Amino acid sequence: MPYASTDKYSSINTRTNNSVEIDFDESTLPLNEKYKNLYEKYLTAKNAIEENTRDNFTLDDYITKEQINMSYKTNLSNVPLNWMLDFEEFDDSLQDEKWLGNYGTPDPDSTVSSVPCGGCGALLHCKDHAIPGYLPSELFLKRSERKLRLMICQRCHFMKYYNAMLEVKVSPDEFAELLKVIKTKKCAVILMVDLTDFPCSIWPEIKSVLHPYTMVFVVGNKIDLLPQDSPEFFTHVKDCLLKTVENTGINKNFIKYVGLVSAKTGYGIEQLINKLHALWKYKGDVYVIGCTNVGKSSLFNVLLQSDYCKVQAADLIQRATISPWPGTTLNLLKFPILNPQRWRLYLRRMRLQQEQKELQTEEQTRVEQFKRTSKLKYVTLQSRIGKTFISKSKLQQSNDPFAIEKYSKNMQKLGFDETKDEYKYSRWCYDTPGTIQPDQVLDLLTTVELLSVLPKKIIAPRTFILYPDQSIFLAGIGRLDYLKGNYFIRCTIFASNELPITITLSADADEIYNELLNTEAFVVPENNPDRLKYWPALGSKEMEVIGIGKNMSVADVVISSAGWMAISGEHGDHVSLRAWSPQGRGLHLRTPALLRKSVALRGDRISNVPTYKTGRAAYKK
Repeated sequence: MPYASTDKYSSINTRTNNSVEIDFDESTLPLNEKYKNLYEKYLTAKNAIEENTRDNFTLDDYITKEQINMSYKTNLSNVPLNWMLDFEEFDDSLQDEKWLGNYGTPDPDSTVSSVPCGGCGALLHCKDHAIPGYLPSELFLKRSERKLRLMICQRCHFMKYYNAMLEVKVSPDEFAELLKVIKTKKCAVILMVDLTDFPCSIWPEIKSVLHPYTMVFVVGNKIDLLPQDSPEFFTHVKDCLLKTVENTGINKNFIKYVGLVSAKTGYGIEQLINKLHALWKYKGDVYVIGCTNVGKSSLFNVLLQSDYCKVQAADLIQRATISPWPGTTLNLLKFPILNPQRWRLYLRRMRLQQEQKELQTEEQTRVEQFKRTSKLKYVTLQSRIGKTFISKSKLQQSNDPFAIEKYSKNMQKLGFDETKDEYKYSRWCYDTPGTIQPDQVLDLLTTVELLSVLPKKIIAPRTFILYPDQSIFLAGIGRLDYLKGNYFIRCTIFASNELPITITLSADADEIYNELLNTEAFVVPENNPDRLKYWPALGSKEMEVIGIGKNMSVADVVISSAGWMAISGEHGDHVSLRAWSPQGRGLHLRTPALLRKSVALRGDRISNVPTYKTGRAAYKK
C-alpha cells in the first residue's frame, strides 16, 4: 500500500492546552445515544471479567482513553487491498471495479439496519462510506441480523486490525491552531462551501489562519442539489456565495476564483482544474479546507484521479497518501500536483475541445427529457472528468489484462519514494481535517437522522401560505413563527423531501411539538424514548424582512444543516419572524434569497389547504 514519507517543515507551535481532553473524533462520538447504556453495561462486564483489579469505567471514560492512546502517525499502508477477506461474509460478486473499490462499494438505495456496530455503536449500513457505521455492500447486503451482530463497521475494523483511520475530525478550537500552519507557507487555498448549508458551513474565523496575500479559490459544492430558478441562476448563486465569504473578512482582491461544482457528479471540476493551472500554476502547495460534510474529501479524491495529479503517482496511490501535519500527531492526505507545462496544457485543451460536442448533445437530450417528464433527475448538473495522460505502466497492464500474477506482485510494491527526482521537488495538494462548527447541528443527529436530513437528489421546492400567528415546522429540527404582518406570506422550503412539514397556530406550537415528538410524524428526531432523552430543546432568534412582491423571495431563513425557508410577501410589507432550531444553532437571515424566483414556479394552490402543488421545480429554456 502507498506511503508518503514525513514532510519537513519549519517548526511552529500548533498545540492547544486542552487538545488531549477534547472529544473530537467522529468515529467515537455517540451518534446513536439509544445504545449508550447498553454499551456501558458491556464495557462494565468486560472489565469485570478481564481486569478484576481495575475500577469499572463508562463509555465516556473509554472514549477518552482511546483518544489518548490512538496514534495518528500510522497510515493506510497497513491496510491490504484484500482486507475484506478478513470477513467470512465477503461477496466479491458485488465489488465495484473502480479505484474507489478499495473502500468497498456503497449502495445508496439500500436501507439502514437496526444493528449497531459493536465498536462505535453507529447503525450498520452500506449507503455512504462517509457516514459512521458504513460497511461495503460486499459485506452488508443479504446478511441476516444475526450475522450483522457479529460484525463491526469498516472504520472500527481498520482501527482494530490495522491501527489505521479513514478520516480525522478535529474540534473547532484545534481547527484554528492546525490551519495556522498555512499562514507560514507560500500556498493556495481551496475553500470548500456546502451550498445547501451556508453560511453555517463556512468557518467564521477563516481569515485569522490565512496570510493576507494567500490566493483563495472559493468552491461551492453540491450545486447538483439546487434547482435552477432562472436564467441568472449561476451568476446569482456565485454572487451570494462571494458575499458570504467576503463577510468573513477575506480580502476580495485575493479571491481569485468562485466556482460551482459537484464532487459527486463531476460538474465544474474540469473548470476548477483549468483555473488552478492558469492562476496558481506550480507556485506552491494547495490546501483544501472546509467544515465537515462540505464534500471536501470527495473533491480531493476526484482531483486525485484527474489531470491535477501527477501521472506516475496516480498509478501508485490507490488511496491518498498520508503525511503528518506539522506540529501535531494528525495525518493528512496528499498527492503530488502535475506540473502544468505548456505542452501538457495544450494536449489537455485538445481533449476538452473534443469532448465538448458530446457533452452539449448529452445536455440537450436531458433538457428535452425534462420538458417531457418534468423529472428533476434530467436537469441534475453533471459532467465528465477525463484524464489526458496515461502512464506507461497502465498501458502495459491494459495490453495484458490476464496477467494476474504479474499484477498481484506489482500491487505489493505500491507507494513511491518522494526522494526520487520526479517527486523530490513536487508541489502537493493536501486535504485538511474537517470540523463541526458551532452553527452546525450534524453532531446532534444519529446515523438514521443524518440520512433523512441530508438531501440525496436535487431539492424539490415546496411552497406554503402562512398567516400571522401561524407556525410552520420542518420535521422536528426547525420551526418558523410568523409574528406580525399585514398580509399572508409565501414560504418556499428547500430541504430533503424526507422531512415532513407541519403548520399550526403559534399559540399551540409548543404543545403540538411536544406531542409529535412522541410519534413518527416528525421523522427527525427519531421516535425513541432513549433517543429523545438527549434531544436538545429548540432555541429561537427573531428576524424582520420587507416584502418585495409575492412572486419574488426577499430573504432566506437558514436553519442549520436542515435547509432554508425562502420568504416572499407583499411589496413594502414589514414581516416579523421568529426562527427555531436545536439549541438555537445556525439561524441566519440570508439576503438576498439564494433561489429567489423559485416561488414563481409553484403550481396551483390546493383547495382548502395552505399548500401549493408542485409546479415547474426547475427553470429550463
